[in-house]
Amino acid sequence: MSDKEKLERYDELITNHKGLIIKACQTYCRYDTDAARDLYQDIALEIWTHMDKFKNNSSEATWIWHLAANTAIDRLRKVQRRPQLVLGTPLPERGTEERPRRIDDLYEAIAHLNTDDQMLVNARLEDYSYQEIAKQTGQSEGALRVRYNRIVKQLRQLMKGK
Repeated sequence: MSDKEKLERYDELITNHKGLIIKACQTYCRYDTDAARDLYQDIALEIWTHMDKFKNNSSEATWIWHLAANTAIDRLRKVQRRPQLVLGTPLPERGTEERPRRIDDLYEAIAHLNTDDQMLVNARLEDYSYQEIAKQTGQSEGALRVRYNRIVKQLRQLMKGK
């Protein structure tokens, strides 16, 4: 593949899956817009770096979601190892016209889940089938369905009263 073709392919991947990448950033960074921007760049770099390794064993979206989730998890691990520096940066506005408060509440509730559960919920929110998720995770479809239903109940409890 020529450099021009590679660049065109990269642009196509980023353009077609921008929403998925943004959702991963929002999920893992919640209200920290600077961290979300950094994560977006990290994911974009990972896509560029590993683009040649995509073998069409799954859909592009599944591959990108998997790459985005792993990049986010790696980033979280690195951040957890560093000492936390607290700055007086205000959080972005919640419940704006573009992003209703209920969606903010949902993402906040999702953030309280463990990483594996977050990945499952976000994959379902991106309309991945249980079959696609099972293929990526190595778990059975039935186990994923049961786990997802339990997670939904847990999210309802977390969102109660909000």
